[in-house]
Amino acid sequence: MTLAARPLDPRDLIRSIFLWLLLIPLAAMAFVGAQITQHDWVDSVNALVYAFAALVALSLARQARPAGAGPAEGDAADPFGRVFWIAAAAFCIFFVASELGGDVIEHYEAQISPVWLGDLMCWIAAGAFVLVVARLRPRQAVHATRIATPIVGILAVAFGLQSVGLGLGMGEPHLRHRFGLAPATYDNIDDLLEFAYLQLYLLGLIALAAEISARHALRAQIAAIEKLADPAAILRAAQLAFTTAALTSPKLSRRRLHRALMGLALGTGFGGIAAGYRLTRRLGPGIRGRSGKSLPRQFAEQMRFMWKFGLAPNTYYQFELFDPALGQAAGQYLQRNETKAAAYKIMHKPTGHRLSEKLSFHNRCRELGLPVAPVVFAAARGEADAAFAGGTDLPHCDLFIKPCKGSGGRGAVKWQYAEGIFIHADGRHMTPAALRQSVIAESADQAMLVQKTLANHPDLADVNCGALATIRIVTARNENGTYEVTNAAFRMPRVTGSAVDNFHAGGIAAAVDIATGRLGVATDLGLGANSGWFPRHPITGAAIEGRLLPCWREARDLVESAHPHFSDFAVIGWDIAILPEGPCIIEANGAPDLDIIQRTARAPLGNARLGRLIAWHVKRDLRGALLG
Repeated sequence: MTLAARPLDPRDLIRSIFLWLLLIPLAAMAFVGAQITQHDWVDSVNALVYAFAALVALSLARQARPAGAGPAEGDAADPFGRVFWIAAAAFCIFFVASELGGDVIEHYEAQISPVWLGDLMCWIAAGAFVLVVARLRPRQAVHATRIATPIVGILAVAFGLQSVGLGLGMGEPHLRHRFGLAPATYDNIDDLLEFAYLQLYLLGLIALAAEISARHALRAQIAAIEKLADPAAILRAAQLAFTTAALTSPKLSRRRLHRALMGLALGTGFGGIAAGYRLTRRLGPGIRGRSGKSLPRQFAEQMRFMWKFGLAPNTYYQFELFDPALGQAAGQYLQRNETKAAAYKIMHKPTGHRLSEKLSFHNRCRELGLPVAPVVFAAARGEADAAFAGGTDLPHCDLFIKPCKGSGGRGAVKWQYAEGIFIHADGRHMTPAALRQSVIAESADQAMLVQKTLANHPDLADVNCGALATIRIVTARNENGTYEVTNAAFRMPRVTGSAVDNFHAGGIAAAVDIATGRLGVATDLGLGANSGWFPRHPITGAAIEGRLLPCWREARDLVESAHPHFSDFAVIGWDIAILPEGPCIIEANGAPDLDIIQRTARAPLGNARLGRLIAWHVKRDLRGALLG
């Protein structure tokens, strides 16, 4: 933790904030307990706050260089110095003893006249601390980050509350008489106010510790990563380094910091414990029947994998880690927080191509002569795109409408054309002109795209449930600078008439042997009570396992020849449809989810070709991407 007297780890910051939050209900219960039992429990809670602050100060003292020591190469200096933090820690430790001293301390306090003189001295010391922080707070860290933490503001509010507390102490006889409060009750209120401003001081100190140590910690994390050899360990460590960098780097936005921190907070710690409990209650009974493992044992194994490898609890069921053979390789599974929230960002080298902009991507493919799903209309900001401004209605054929930005099939709808009108699955009817106007109106909130509905190759008609089944093919730039297919999975709708085949939208998928195009057993996401494995399609009954995909060689050649034209991305997940005339690009994703690959293959990617390539790119690009 930040308290452990070592360079900042983003998980330490999260745990420190959680502990800080837990002190608030503890203080409330202490106040109620003091009212009931007449025992000053609030003092004990305040002692915990002082102890917490002392540990933070000791951590900063250990990281700070001794007086006269020159700056380390590339290190950001702590302008306060080791002596300052040792003094602050000693001050906090003294007050831990004071809060816990009980009758002994009260006896000596009674000898002080006036009794509030000690509070005045503390008020002066706290004011001096706030002024020193405002004066010496490292300006480099303030300007180097887009995340401007109001540290001085937090400390100023705490000082204001402490001033109110000093006023309560100085005016105790008059105020207690005026409001008719018993001495014990008045003291408890004063203690609770003390807790409030101590909490704010502690929050400011935690934020200051993060700000001071982040740059130093980032360099230490990068140096450690460069010595690692295990690909999965490299990516786990890179995620932490990326989150640390988000606290300091002007290259990383607030949105990326929030994503990185939330990934750590929800995947581990208190968020992970809560998620594990919910998942075990929902999925545990079914797994108990398959594996013989009790619910407490399943939960315990989730926690072990979480603390040892940082695996979110859902991976336990998704990748069937309850199976001892698969559980042995738990540390090699890659998670989206490690890839989408960190590794892909580190590897990305922007040159102007944006795969997330579907219309721009379509136009780029057309320019390159690549077969791509045709766009027949587009609109944005409540107006038709200039290329389609001349028409008055939409083409008279089945259409597929989706947002220009988005993933997972969210927002996609299918309209069938019959006898001059378009028909939606929910029974709505629209004329071509009305549907065009509806798309334009919807584009006021988000840009929209309209494509012709495509049909699969006849050899796939018995597994696509009347929708378009696609192949997710992953390509990666290798050590030689060329591009290769590393993995693939064939996605199929599970419901007749479904608009999409997406794996995360209830579809099923089967691993593809990239050498032959042969399918394995199909499966779903693995997070449902009825999840399973399907050698045959669960709706049509058609064979899946062992099936050869048509035009597989051509599909491989297509994506390997297309990737060099989008060289911003070291890894791309292509959605390819096999049509009667051959393979066709539907979309491309520069930050592809890898759970579909790992789930369908029943094997982790950390020690596979793709995992090794991602780790190779991350190690090579890490220092430049995070330090500039």
